[in-house]
Amino acid sequence: MRKLAGSIALAVLVLGRPLAAQEAAEQPAAATAEPAAPVLSNSNLGPTLGPASAPAPLPRSPAGVGGDAVAAPPPAIDPAPPPPPPPPITLVLNADLGAQRLTVIENGKIKYTWAISSGRRGFATPTGTFHPQWAARMWYSRQYEYAAMPNAVFFHRGTAFHGTGAIGLLGQPASHGCVRLAPGNAAALFKLVHTHGFTATKVVVHGGARMRAPGVARHGSSAEVASVRTLRGTGARVSRAVQRPASYWED
Repeated sequence: MRKLAGSIALAVLVLGRPLAAQEAAEQPAAATAEPAAPVLSNSNLGPTLGPASAPAPLPRSPAGVGGDAVAAPPPAIDPAPPPPPPPPITLVLNADLGAQRLTVIENGKIKYTWAISSGRRGFATPTGTFHPQWAARMWYSRQYEYAAMPNAVFFHRGTAFHGTGAIGLLGQPASHGCVRLAPGNAAALFKLVHTHGFTATKVVVHGGARMRAPGVARHGSSAEVASVRTLRGTGARVSRAVQRPASYWED
């Protein structure tokens, strides 16, 4: 009986050594392994945590403050379209102060040639190139005693083409700076300018007026009365220009 018990103890001793060595070899590997994250199954303790949750991404720095992001360029702004070109000139009013003539050229062809009265001595008509600025079927001069200016086409400040009743003075300087026309011619010019438009009409005033007679003072002035008395005293016929003082009230 003692021999049997000794044999069993020897067998246990021999077989137990390899198992102990195997367990000793597995323990360091288990110690270095990362422990699994605990899993909470109780619903009262909050949401269940997974075994390996990914870390939350870090917020990126704003553009231009130590970050790698590049600010987007501002949106391109389309430039404003250029203004349309002006219409071509289709009507030219050529006033020759030396010849006291107005030539109306429509679409490159001479349409009319009219006698005019430009500014007399001391009231020169401005020269240069202009465009009509505004017009009035009937205007009354605010500067010269509300003189009538029918079919007035203003091209430089208060200077205008307009009709006149002093048709006997056409062909010589007689106005206060405006360009006078016979009433029918002024009406035709007024209509032409409105047909073509102000921007398509060019006014050219050139030359120097040849003064055919001394300047006449305003109606009623002492100089004019003296000149009339002198003419009457000599028995000479009073000129038509002096007999029609109303013409000097006009512009």
